[in-house]
Amino acid sequence: MIIDFEHHYTPIETWTRRGGRKGQVVRMFSPEGKEIRPLYDADHDIELHLKYMDMAGIDMAVLSKNLDDLEEAKLYNTSCAKVVKQYPKRLVGFAATLPMRGQPALDEVDRAVQELGMRGVTIRAQEDGHALDSREFWPFYKTVSRLKVPIFVHVSLAAPGFDACNAPYDLNRTIVREFDVALAATRICLGGVLEEFPDLKLIIAHFGGGISSVKERLDRYIGYWGAKFWNDKPLIREPYLERFNEHFGKLYFNMAGREIGMQTVRCALTNISPKRLLFGTDYPPNFVDDPEGMKTYIQAIRNLDLDKASIDAMLGNNGVELLGL
Repeated sequence: MIIDFEHHYTPIETWTRRGGRKGQVVRMFSPEGKEIRPLYDADHDIELHLKYMDMAGIDMAVLSKNLDDLEEAKLYNTSCAKVVKQYPKRLVGFAATLPMRGQPALDEVDRAVQELGMRGVTIRAQEDGHALDSREFWPFYKTVSRLKVPIFVHVSLAAPGFDACNAPYDLNRTIVREFDVALAATRICLGGVLEEFPDLKLIIAHFGGGISSVKERLDRYIGYWGAKFWNDKPLIREPYLERFNEHFGKLYFNMAGREIGMQTVRCALTNISPKRLLFGTDYPPNFVDDPEGMKTYIQAIRNLDLDKASIDAMLGNNGVELLGL
């Protein structure tokens, strides 16, 4: 079974409100003028999603979306649940959430999971300027822990705090988002999140933003400095390096964001277990109108010098277990 763990869906109402126009590619920008992503017909066209999934050989897709408005999140969750109900063997829904928006937003998490049947929730690597180890996230983590569903940590489309990356070329989409999600994964492991909520299941987008390339450096500094690695007091228990790696080993990472990125896959496998990798396409921002590219990516993963069980795990079996299918 092949499960796509980064597959984005936008209700047509939201797509139209954002300026989507049938048959045209519309570019979206943040208020600061950073290009976020284009709008495609494929964003809202579930039949096209399913057609391309069939052509690529993808059995199931996990639908997700980040939104900035609670009413839009409610609309998305209701619409997503409706299409999942239409195609329960092909689609799974993760709820759009706004963790920093108080009790009404937490109530929507409950509604999405308990009433609408969402199998997980989606957040960004930063929410309203808060890093994922900010204590302001604790009520949200407590709610999700109670509901026993995974959290998908998606990239922030226009992440704050990276002014050094402002340039007359597109570092926002290419580099900033990956820096941001790598930081998010690191802060989850070092900032006490999994100390306080050890049963949380988190899926980090885009291979953790390339965190594999700096994992040895983190190990070295944590191992060398011990408690002094933290400015005030350690936020994880001793032994610090072993505890950091225990937390890191609990994370899942999806394989989206690089299209047919086999160098990244091989880099990830240097310190992420195949049991913790989840196939993903990032469709439709990636592979738009290119089901053959998705198929080629799947075949390239099958061609890795790994045992069949590990390859099957990455392509779908890990997802079956994580989602309780």
